[in-house]
Amino acid sequence: MIRSISILTVAALLAACTAGPTPTARSGGDGQASQLRPGMTENQAFEIFGPETGFERDPANFDISCLSYAYGSAEDPRYVHAVFENGALLRATDGHAAICTFDPAPEPAAAEPAAL
Repeated sequence: MIRSISILTVAALLAACTAGPTPTARSGGDGQASQLRPGMTENQAFEIFGPETGFERDPANFDISCLSYAYGSAEDPRYVHAVFENGALLRATDGHAAICTFDPAPEPAAAEPAAL
C-alpha cells in the first residue's frame, strides 16, 4: 500500500514538473498587454498590434522567443513584450521603454578606489 502511494506521488510530481510555466498575460500598467491571451499565436498578436518592432530568440532555449510591439508616441515610445514558446503566447507585459532582450542586465561598474 505504501509503495503504491509512493509511486503515485512520484508520478504526480513528475507530471507537474513537465507541465511547464503557467501562461500569463498581464499589464505593466497601461493595459496594452491585456489584449493578448495565453495560447495565442504570433499571427493573432500581429492582428492586434501589427508587425513587431523587435524579435529575439532565447539563446538558452530556441523554442522561446520575445517579440516587441511598439505603441505610444514617437517622443515616448512604449513596448509590449510578448514571449512565445513554440509559437504560443506564454506571457505578455507592457509599459517597457525598450524592446525585449534575453541579454543579462549589465553589471554595475566597479567603484573607483578612493583617492588618498
